[in-house]
Amino acid sequence: MMRKMLAFVLLLWCGVSSAEGQTVGVVMSGGGAKGLYHIGVLEALEACGVPVDCVAGTSMGSIIAAMYAAGYSPSEMREIVRSGVVKEWVSGRIDPNKYLDYYRQMGSNPSMLSLRIDVAEVSGKRIQVPTSLISSTQIDMALTELFAPATAACDGDFDRLMVPFLCVASDMNHRGAVVIRRGELSEAIRSSMSIPLVFKPVKKDSMLLYDGGIYDNFPWKPLDETFRPDLIVGSICTAGNTPSTDESSLLDQAFMLAMQQTDYELPAGRGITIRRAVKAGMLDFDHAEQIMDAGYEDAMAAMPEILRRIGGRQGTVDYAARRAAFRALCPPLVFNDYRLEGLNRKQRAYIRDFVQVDRRTPGRQRPMGFDELRDNLFEVLARGEFSMEFPHVRYDSVERRYSFRARFNSRPNFKITLGGNISSTAFNQAYIGMNYQRIGRVGQQLSTELYLGPLYTWGLLGGRTDFYYVKPFFLDYSYNFSVHNLRHGSFGNLTRIDNAHQVKQSESFFSVGAGMPLTHRSVLTLRTNLGHVNYRYDSEDPFADDTDLTRFRFTGVKAEVARNTLDKFLYPRRGSDLRLSAIWIGGRDRYRPYDSERFLTRERRQWFGARFQWSKYFDIPASGWFSVGLSVDGVYTNHPDFFSTYATYLSMPAYAPVQHAQMICLPDFHAPRFVGAGAMPTFDLMPNFFLRTGFYAMLRDRRDPTPLYPSTRDDRPWHYLCEASLVYHTPIGPVSLSLTKYELRDWHNMYLTFNFGYAIFAPKGTFY
Repeated sequence: MMRKMLAFVLLLWCGVSSAEGQTVGVVMSGGGAKGLYHIGVLEALEACGVPVDCVAGTSMGSIIAAMYAAGYSPSEMREIVRSGVVKEWVSGRIDPNKYLDYYRQMGSNPSMLSLRIDVAEVSGKRIQVPTSLISSTQIDMALTELFAPATAACDGDFDRLMVPFLCVASDMNHRGAVVIRRGELSEAIRSSMSIPLVFKPVKKDSMLLYDGGIYDNFPWKPLDETFRPDLIVGSICTAGNTPSTDESSLLDQAFMLAMQQTDYELPAGRGITIRRAVKAGMLDFDHAEQIMDAGYEDAMAAMPEILRRIGGRQGTVDYAARRAAFRALCPPLVFNDYRLEGLNRKQRAYIRDFVQVDRRTPGRQRPMGFDELRDNLFEVLARGEFSMEFPHVRYDSVERRYSFRARFNSRPNFKITLGGNISSTAFNQAYIGMNYQRIGRVGQQLSTELYLGPLYTWGLLGGRTDFYYVKPFFLDYSYNFSVHNLRHGSFGNLTRIDNAHQVKQSESFFSVGAGMPLTHRSVLTLRTNLGHVNYRYDSEDPFADDTDLTRFRFTGVKAEVARNTLDKFLYPRRGSDLRLSAIWIGGRDRYRPYDSERFLTRERRQWFGARFQWSKYFDIPASGWFSVGLSVDGVYTNHPDFFSTYATYLSMPAYAPVQHAQMICLPDFHAPRFVGAGAMPTFDLMPNFFLRTGFYAMLRDRRDPTPLYPSTRDDRPWHYLCEASLVYHTPIGPVSLSLTKYELRDWHNMYLTFNFGYAIFAPKGTFY
């Protein structure tokens, strides 16, 4: 308590000393990412000792002004922006790789679009329509972290911040601007920056609050009427009331349509304007450094006139003392009370388990820092079953802890997903998936998926049960089928290929698995499969007019430890993937030649195997545009020979480090034992657009000549593959143009393929 009293006295002394000269107010316009310009302006003002006695802002200007009023220095603001978190905040996306346990997002599907339907709605099926383009959860929690301590320090009175502050929002119910000077600082900022269509508005009392720029994008008049500063410094980052052009982004055009005329002219003799029409989109934070530098340059150009108008100066020590005094009043952001509203009993229990708010003693809640609370909440929200409205934080000066209150909305429980792949080859695919889920301490989901195309088809019907108790674990169960027509020739090839084979692989099996998380991004799984696989292939008889058939009925068991931090499951750029597995397969090999109506042989086959797979992508510190990926894939099995040599190699594990290698027939890349390694240099061309090259080598066991290879051809243990791909990650899926080359000595095996979407393959029943 004594520390806070001393800090308050010091803060008051600093305020008195700064008031000896003329008082200075700074007002900042809205403009989205353009508003980073204001940080540079504040940097210049502090560098030249200009005392700032009050601030005001709209939209992004309100965020910068509030941060300054709450004790953040301009250099600290610059570092926050430079770290990239602001871009993350406005993305609206909660990164599942960062916040979601891997065991809850295992598997992949080629989904590009999704539609949720509430099948429990009494009035009929209700389709959920998005109310905004971007989820506000990220920015809501960021504003809470930035401003909740300052709100506690000033007790909700913005005049008692380090620098008195106000902001402006737009009340669409009463059609006018609203000046906000009290309440939760985070809520005030969120109200002022709620860009129409982009973020949901804030409901407060009878008001529906949107971006303040709609009615007043430069609130110098409220600043003047409230604080009456001797000098008003205006920072404007937009072209003002100038209409948008056809080159403006869709968001910019939509916002300009909603905006009313704003008075940007400061009173003569009492105002100095620092202005530049910053060339950036409202959510374009890729040029943040240049925007902040522009504000600094323009403010320094206006500095002689500003210094001529003020009587007093503030030094670096004065600024630091002023901030230290206010920050001493800000209590640490620690919570001990959590109110989760809008949920039924099972949903509330589920979320409280994940957020980990309860002690083991029922009815008691444990203290939790902000970082832990945010991460636990995001783990709940990352899957998309729930959304969270703006959270409210209150400080209890007696308990010296914060309370957290938020309303949750459950998303419709039935989801339809659509996707697939559009290709320059015959690998065109369509995908549809349906999923029903029930949330609770025992979570249940049922799903069906179909991936359909002329060369590859897979489908499944199954479910999964998640148990969220002391230690979470899951069970899954499914029926799976697939049909894979493998081709070598005429599959996107640039050159003539003579060795085309007629190979078809189809399988059908039941699968039951159990798993549990080991760490945040690692999982242990045990799985058993039961089913059969058919191999159809060219007959050894040169005069045959049909294919031979091998049917293998199998039972398999697999244990796997996996750790995955990849940012994307297809064409990743960052992260790593590590897998270590062991299998046992047992079954009966049955052979039928093309000219027989029954199986001629029935032989028992079984084998053990182990596989190590690792890939990792490294950023090069000295380069912002170049990175390297490395991969290793090693397999050891005692795979037996089948009756047919064709079936033998088809049932063996395969080395397929690139997407195209799974589409065609590559006998040389099948072996019971092999080691493969690759290097993937990647060159960034634009955000989400890069050139990926790959160089891969495989060392396998030598084997006897087979009918696939004439006896005159030597069996080589070393095999090579290289690929160069232009890849662009769109919001709904990757676009790629790939040149793939197999066996460097043979220039016939070269392919050019284009794909838009997800060309992926389901796990095999025999595992590998």
